[in-house]
Amino acid sequence: MPPAAAATLLLLLLLAAALPLSSAATRCPDCGSIRVPYPLSTSPTCGDQSYKVQCDAGGTLLFDTLNNSYPITSVDPESQRFVIEPASLLANTCVTSDLVHQGVQLNSSLPFNVTSSNTILYLNCTTLLLSSPLNCSSASLCHTYVNGTRDAAACGAAPICCTFGAGGSTTSYSIRVRDAGCRAYTSFVNLDTSEPVSLWPKPGMEIQWVLPPEPVCGAQSDCDGNSTCRPDPAGSGVSRCFCQAGLKWDPTQGVCVEIVTCQDPGGCGTDRTALIAGLTSGIGTALVAAIVALLLYRRHRRIKEAQERLAREREDILNANGGRAAKLFTGKQMKQATDNFSKDRLLGAGGYGEVFRGILDDGTVVAIKCAKVGNTKGTDQVLNEVRILCQVNHRSLVRLLGCCVELEQPLLVYEYIENGTLFEHFRGEGRGKLSWTRRLQIARDTAEGLAYLHFSAVPPIYHRDVKSSNILLDEKLNAKVSDFGLSRLAHTDMSHISTCAQGTLGYLDPEYYRNYQLTDKSDVYSFGVVLLELLTSQKAIDFNRASDDVNLAVYVQRMVEEERIMDVVDPMLKEKASTVDVETMKALGFLAVGCLEERRQNRPSMKEVAEEIEYIISIVTAKVVES
Repeated sequence: MPPAAAATLLLLLLLAAALPLSSAATRCPDCGSIRVPYPLSTSPTCGDQSYKVQCDAGGTLLFDTLNNSYPITSVDPESQRFVIEPASLLANTCVTSDLVHQGVQLNSSLPFNVTSSNTILYLNCTTLLLSSPLNCSSASLCHTYVNGTRDAAACGAAPICCTFGAGGSTTSYSIRVRDAGCRAYTSFVNLDTSEPVSLWPKPGMEIQWVLPPEPVCGAQSDCDGNSTCRPDPAGSGVSRCFCQAGLKWDPTQGVCVEIVTCQDPGGCGTDRTALIAGLTSGIGTALVAAIVALLLYRRHRRIKEAQERLAREREDILNANGGRAAKLFTGKQMKQATDNFSKDRLLGAGGYGEVFRGILDDGTVVAIKCAKVGNTKGTDQVLNEVRILCQVNHRSLVRLLGCCVELEQPLLVYEYIENGTLFEHFRGEGRGKLSWTRRLQIARDTAEGLAYLHFSAVPPIYHRDVKSSNILLDEKLNAKVSDFGLSRLAHTDMSHISTCAQGTLGYLDPEYYRNYQLTDKSDVYSFGVVLLELLTSQKAIDFNRASDDVNLAVYVQRMVEEERIMDVVDPMLKEKASTVDVETMKALGFLAVGCLEERRQNRPSMKEVAEEIEYIISIVTAKVVES
């Protein structure tokens, strides 16, 4: 056979091997002009029944939320996303037609999410939103929209509006509108904010779906010849058509396809030993020389960097990245402030070092953190905390006053928060001061501080050690998030992948623990545990509980599944709880469990958590006013 013909035949065989071998799952017919890809289902006889959409008599494809439907304008099966048309404003008003449904409310148990490609503009908002982590400033993009389009002319009379990217870097399940917050909204997909409003695309909201598992089956007859009906090992309680040996499930096409292990146009199984030996002998000497030179260069560079590292970091870090400058204290000032680091001034100690109570020359009481002498890890954490805190400024974050780099170990100087930690209040006499309203306010303050780190800091900051002992309470019991020694800046490259998971047992995101990939949702999980502590006054890890309930998150999740959530609420709260208090306690418990979802994409963002807590507080506040 001629070489050209052989190559052509081989290419045809490879293409044939890549084609689907079965049609175990049926794609639904097109709906009007829109192609309906698998797994979307418009009827019980096609698609995957967990991915239901509608095709009405007029040929319009519709997406159903919990209590409303929205037209689907486009579908992209390659990225598993489609765009819906958000609700329009009622005539001559700044109120969306889905206000009665509280906006877009997705069912979190279904495989659909609102993507982070959406720019959401909230319109006609109340003053409650001014204290939220959303961008409600006069420079917010929503003002540009209102002033630049006739579509929102009626919103000019409602001056408060806010902007945010749905879910931030992740996903979410609702775009909420209500009388107590914002009464209108609109959304744009992949919006280029540098363009004038006249060039903006039509409003749209992008929804994505999770890739589907194998089709459900009741018997082997429900599967084709390339798959076998057997129980789902994931423990879902159903059986599925699993592909046979040599085949794999293609969730995009909904079929079993052959596993192609060789894609070499020159043929598989060919002995290339002689070729490899020839190439190796030809480049071996040059490669070895290059490696040796590279190793020598790297060794020299490491030595030089090690010599300059501390000096560079300690001198330049205060004004790095355009951060606000902190005062530079001398070693003499620090020794005087702490009575030469007297043990009588010691506030606490940890693996990184110690914290002392100090009094500056002007009488200001401060907290001074110092790394242990010779403890490289502690020194790194203290320096990292300077780097983080010089870039942030929020009322719910502990304030850095300055640092000292003269002494052998670097020191940090903070505002002094005299009421101790939230953890201490749960265990001591301070627990009685933590009423239900006060606990909600602590939750809101903490959530807003974390949301600021995730969405307002540039680049975003992940705390990585959110826990009740890192939440300080001032004299008015306002919460301040502290201890940024493990915090990290988020970047668009792979720097969010760490070689090991760091954090505190009981608060650590299990998905982060498994794959070491750090995202904002790791903080969300940890904050979910803090919410449970606020609700129950119990420890995150407590070996006095039953062996299966040592972990508070696991314990409460089990109680929720058994519909016994009120059994875990702090008895001191239940004693004086009204009907409204009980309902809001349940709401906070369900919010906490949502933060503890196993899969990150199923957890809300910190902005959404802060907004939900604010909503719960508004219900409690309304009850107090009415009474």
